[in-house]
Amino acid sequence: MARKYLFSPIGNTDPIKYLYDGSMIHICRYYQPDVVYLYLSKEMMENHKKDNRYVKTLELLGEFLHHKFEIHIIENSDMIDVQQYDIFYNEFHRIIAEIEEQKDSEDILLVNMASGTPAMKSALLVMATLSEYRFLPIQVSTPQKKSNLEHEERDEYDVDANWELNMDNEETAENRCQEVKCLNLMRLLKIDMIKKHLLAYDYHAALAVGKEIKEDLSPVAYQWLETADARSLLDWTRMNRVLPENNGIITAVRGENEKKVLFEYMLALDLKVKRGEYADFIRAITPLGVDLLEIVLEQSCDIDITRYYKRNNQRIWDKNRLVGEILDILNQKFYPFRYGPVYSAHLLEIIQKKCTDTLMVQRIQELVNIEQNVRNVAAHNIVSVTPEWIKERTGKSVDDIFWILKYVCEQVKINTRKENWNSYDSMNKRIIDELDKD
Repeated sequence: MARKYLFSPIGNTDPIKYLYDGSMIHICRYYQPDVVYLYLSKEMMENHKKDNRYVKTLELLGEFLHHKFEIHIIENSDMIDVQQYDIFYNEFHRIIAEIEEQKDSEDILLVNMASGTPAMKSALLVMATLSEYRFLPIQVSTPQKKSNLEHEERDEYDVDANWELNMDNEETAENRCQEVKCLNLMRLLKIDMIKKHLLAYDYHAALAVGKEIKEDLSPVAYQWLETADARSLLDWTRMNRVLPENNGIITAVRGENEKKVLFEYMLALDLKVKRGEYADFIRAITPLGVDLLEIVLEQSCDIDITRYYKRNNQRIWDKNRLVGEILDILNQKFYPFRYGPVYSAHLLEIIQKKCTDTLMVQRIQELVNIEQNVRNVAAHNIVSVTPEWIKERTGKSVDDIFWILKYVCEQVKINTRKENWNSYDSMNKRIIDELDKD
């Protein structure tokens, strides 16, 4: 069962003043915390030692409510200058962190925002606003609904008399507690960070920030962050597990759906361009190129080239299977043909001889030339790969290269709707909309 904890600085109106509850007692009356931590400065500690007023009044309230309070006194006898905000911020930060370590995840921490000096209240307000720890800030209004201006003698404090005369013990007494709706600045800042990461297509960073405020996000918003991260990494198992159902943007990706996988791979290549990862973009063209050329051979040339590969899905030529016209074509260019791994240059020769779509042949030729001109350099040398570097070596811009890839994909029906190329932007918009709902 969830337990309630209360952290409360103690001020001059505690425990009872002007015949009404002080803030600490009033919160305990209406929230009935199981564990109460009372923070006492040097002055308040002297009162405590004199007549035990804070603990004894809490015990009287416990008897009145038939509720047991576990009371802890936090003494700071060195705290004389009680107006130093920064000291209290660090002090309260440490204390609340220690309380958090004792709590279970379902437990609730209440914090009295109404007792203590202005510096104490300010420190707690900043902590609540930054939301460094999850607690419920509680304010308590005065019985007069205005500042306490009257003077009441506090040196000689009679605990029992104050309790007996306390008007808040009446059945008609008003609950003056108010849960403070603090502007959660840290949450807002981190949501803004998530949005910036999304717009930069850095989904791993967006998820990392999302994890820090997971409890402040809707389940759907967090699902989307996990989905985006898994999708950008081509981790279909994880993506399919967390993917929001019937979302209208992404459907599950299964390994057996080759065209769906290739389309997502194309979108991942586009991400590399958008993030300025040009070397990775160039290196990643090779596996995609071979896949595309195999589909072109099947659809445009009616050739299932995989029949000439070794079994077990290996892209290695099989000497026993590679015979006849296909071997003759390869021998014309690569005599004597040495078999081994299947390269895009091999498939290009077959397409040039067997494909009647001259424009498709031209695009495939351009794609293979790009790969041969820059891929090996980028893969095996320490170089700064920039758009200018790529244009200088291929004669084509990064956008030109991606356009060629898109052209081939559309011709072989890997993607038939042009708006699908903006799928990541649509996903980003959906995630941002979900974040804005919270």
